[in-house]
Amino acid sequence: MNTYEKITEEVNVDHMLEVASGLAKWERLSGSDEEYEAFKWLEKQYQEYGFKTRLIRHDAYISLPQLSRLTVNGKWVYSQTHSMVPSSHCRGEMVYCPSVDMIKNTDCKGRVVLTRGWVTFASVEAAQKKGAVGVISIQDKVIRECIPSASWGSPTPDDWKYIPVIPVVSIRDDDGDLFVEKMKAGEVCVAEFTTIVDTSWRKIPLLIADLKAPVDTDQFCMFTGHVDSWYYGAIDNGTANAAQMEVARLVSAHQKELKRNFRIVHYSGHSHGRYAGSAWYADNFWEELHKSCVVNVNADSLGGKDAMDVQHSTIMPETMGLAVEVVRHQTGEQFEGLRAARNGDQSFWNVGVSSAFASFSRHQKTLQANGEMGFDRGVAALGAWWHTSDDLPKNIDRDNLLRDGKVFAEYVMTFLTEPVVPLNFCDTVNDIMDHLKNWDAMAGEEYDLSESVKKAETLLNICDMFYKKQMDPEKKNHLILKLARILVPLDFTSGNIYTNEPAKAIDAMPSLSLIRQLVSSDTDENKKMSIKVALRRHVNYVNDSLNQAQELLPPELLQVRR
Repeated sequence: MNTYEKITEEVNVDHMLEVASGLAKWERLSGSDEEYEAFKWLEKQYQEYGFKTRLIRHDAYISLPQLSRLTVNGKWVYSQTHSMVPSSHCRGEMVYCPSVDMIKNTDCKGRVVLTRGWVTFASVEAAQKKGAVGVISIQDKVIRECIPSASWGSPTPDDWKYIPVIPVVSIRDDDGDLFVEKMKAGEVCVAEFTTIVDTSWRKIPLLIADLKAPVDTDQFCMFTGHVDSWYYGAIDNGTANAAQMEVARLVSAHQKELKRNFRIVHYSGHSHGRYAGSAWYADNFWEELHKSCVVNVNADSLGGKDAMDVQHSTIMPETMGLAVEVVRHQTGEQFEGLRAARNGDQSFWNVGVSSAFASFSRHQKTLQANGEMGFDRGVAALGAWWHTSDDLPKNIDRDNLLRDGKVFAEYVMTFLTEPVVPLNFCDTVNDIMDHLKNWDAMAGEEYDLSESVKKAETLLNICDMFYKKQMDPEKKNHLILKLARILVPLDFTSGNIYTNEPAKAIDAMPSLSLIRQLVSSDTDENKKMSIKVALRRHVNYVNDSLNQAQELLPPELLQVRR
């Protein structure tokens, strides 16, 4: 593949630093006046580069933590509450459950669960189901802002079950470890706390900036990133916004070379609405995205100090090949990637849009005292400052930001200028085939997926022929996007292309996740029979998707099928 490597000589790190520092003068809470000022400032910059802009204000369910007050055995303890936690009060004896599994196996009725780690919906949900009246989570060294909701974006009537109904706070390990030791020694610790959280429907901004290619096309490549922040967000997400702005400047300078249109999207509600902005955009621009969007390149938290791991950003199979080439060009590193998960504004899987990246450069894990690879106390993958008030310009590394900016510039420009869009769905079909084999092995004698595996094998053979075949680029691109609309949802969603999955851990090919219940020793024969009824329908979806993908490809390629 011929990547647009030459663009990297034009990347201006001083410009990116200026943008990131400029954004960091505003505390950009979702829906706030300061955030809106930042959006208007960004819009003006894009207009100066010749982009046509739309600044929209839309409804979203936003939650801003205000304060909490915690006492243990009557003594005040520093605490913070979190987004999507109810304004509430509770009192109860603490019970120590360091993991979700331990919560699930402990009688928590009327008690306050003391657990460990960043607050997640999984731990809160488990505590609620066991009758707990509240949750206190022990975080390492510093308290990071969290959003323990599993509703992806603003809740529908079916999503309220994913939002906590009991109060939740976090404390530092300096305090929490003392309580753990006291309880292990037999002392009763009674916690009482109040949470105040400003949660409501409100207007938040969304900015779209479009630059047209000189050719007549509806297809566009999309470069996205949130603007809202915790505190001043110089890195999360100021540096990413700066990279978007710099790429916009460069694309504008090379507009005559574009073979497809370019779109920058900035949204709010990432941090305080569980991806409310990107979810709203996916819902309300669904038809346009489904018809014309080639790829979603996302940027989050770039260029931080000590962020030397450039091998493990989120990626999809079909966007992986180009990522490997570009990262090797710019860094000499072998990009390995991580399977896209339910985080990082991945709101476009159901629309069938291929995705690349999110947070790109990270801190490297080191060998810890317990013998495992991890991060030092108080350090996260995206830096010690991540989701804290210390997310300031002082933590931006000039060289790392330049490196990351070059990677994104080359990646985006290649998508915009290559005659055939660099999406390789042979890799996706191979991924799907591997997952089908894994599900089939897990199902064992309980369910047979061999027919689906054979369909995937046949499709892989045809895809290989398709990509090797010379044909008109416009025709080939049309077929590639049609493949995307079928194969991305098949690989990453449960099959409903009109809604987003919850913000929870998700299996590969989640339409087959029922197999886990089917083979569980806790599942009786009666339930197994009903699971098989549902699973048959899900397998129909898998097989039909594979059939549709085959039928898309030119008839002459189908002749190779045996």
